[in-house]
Amino acid sequence: MKILANKTDLYNNIDFLKKSVKMESPLEGVGFNIAITKDNKFVVFSPVSDNQTTIQTIANKNLNELKSLDLLTLDYILNIYKAEKYRFKIFLNLIPSSISITSEESLEALKNINNNYIENLLKAIAPYQDLNLYLGSISDSLINLLKEKKSFAKLGIVLFGGNLNYSDVDFYLFGTGLLSDEIFKQQLDLKKEVMVYVGTSNDLSLVYEHFKGEKSTALANEIFDQILFLNDYPELFFRLFSK
Repeated sequence: MKILANKTDLYNNIDFLKKSVKMESPLEGVGFNIAITKDNKFVVFSPVSDNQTTIQTIANKNLNELKSLDLLTLDYILNIYKAEKYRFKIFLNLIPSSISITSEESLEALKNINNNYIENLLKAIAPYQDLNLYLGSISDSLINLLKEKKSFAKLGIVLFGGNLNYSDVDFYLFGTGLLSDEIFKQQLDLKKEVMVYVGTSNDLSLVYEHFKGEKSTALANEIFDQILFLNDYPELFFRLFSK
């Protein structure tokens, strides 16, 4: 099985980093959620019950005003992995700043926000081209901008809820509401990497039933070991699926 350990508030920041860089568990890599501050610094944050409030707080404040939040800078994270000559996958979920599109002016404002996001992201990751970076987002606008800039990192689309945008990218991250052996096999045959996000106990149950339960299919068993599971519960997932 292929597991990416997602950084959540289940883990202390430093303990998570120490454990992942030493690869003490069978990981294919790690995952982080990142957002941009008002002064254009990228920070890693743990998912919470109200992500949008957290994201807007980050977007509207400078880095030095956010000390009360459980944040690490992206630079701090990537420096640690670079120093350890980390060769495994590092998935960065690019969380966009969101504004309501109500007019041409607001659409133009969003374009400017996205352009600023990508311009500063490319500067931030430029010193880390020796790392195996995977950049994904639910925002196809951010990913298309990265494609235009010919980013050295692998690029992907996050497919959650009603977002079924199959842009031509290197990988796709599916939510558990979109489990489909046929779609996964189709993308794997096209040499795309397929990821599934396991973020809740319900996700864990759905994935187990789909791939290992009584209703699992021969195709599900065939492709299971080819799929990357971005996992908020990597140790539990490993124990459960190793039985």
